[in-house]
Amino acid sequence: MSPRLVRTVAVLVLLAILGLPKSALACSCMWAGPYAKVALGKELIVLGEVMDHYKNSMEVQIIEVVKGTEERKTIRIWGDNGALCRPYVAHFPIGTRWLLAVFPLPEKTGETRPPWQGFASPPGRREYTISVCGDFWLEVRGETAIGRITVNDYSNFLEWVPLGDMLAWLRSNGKSPMLSPTPLSTSSR
Repeated sequence: MSPRLVRTVAVLVLLAILGLPKSALACSCMWAGPYAKVALGKELIVLGEVMDHYKNSMEVQIIEVVKGTEERKTIRIWGDNGALCRPYVAHFPIGTRWLLAVFPLPEKTGETRPPWQGFASPPGRREYTISVCGDFWLEVRGETAIGRITVNDYSNFLEWVPLGDMLAWLRSNGKSPMLSPTPLSTSSR
C-alpha cells in the first residue's frame, strides 16, 4: 500500500469514529474511590431492598432514606445497558438489601433529547442511576454493611462495618467517629 492510501484510510477511520454519537461509545471513567469517599457527595442515599429487575433497571423498595428526600416507597434505579458507566443490575439480586448512593435523572421535558444527552425520568416520576465510577453501593447482610468502604484502590478486597455505625456516619455527613472497617475474608463472600 502506498503511504498516501494508508493516510487516507487512517483519516477516514478517525472521521468515522468521531462521527459516532457518544451513546455508541463504551464507558470510560476513573474509579473515584470507596463508598466512604464518594457516597456523601450524592443527593440521595437509601437503604433499600431489590424487589424486581426490568430490562437494565431495578425496582428498589426503600427501607430508609438515609440522606436526601424521597417520598415514594419504591424507586427505579437504572443500571448498565452495555455502553454506560453503571453496574449491571444483575449485580444486585432480587431480595438483597443495599445502601445505595444514587444520581437523579433529569425530568423529561416536551423537547426531544438527542441520544448522547442521556436518559431522562418520566414527567412527575423521578428515576435514578448508579455509577460504576466509584463504589456507590454497599451490600447489607443482616446488621452488617459490606463492600469497599475505605479501601483506596480498586480491588477485590472487601471490608465490613456494623450497619448501625455506617448509618450513623452517613446521617452525620461523615462527622461521627471515623469508620473502622474490618477486612472481610474472601472465603465468606
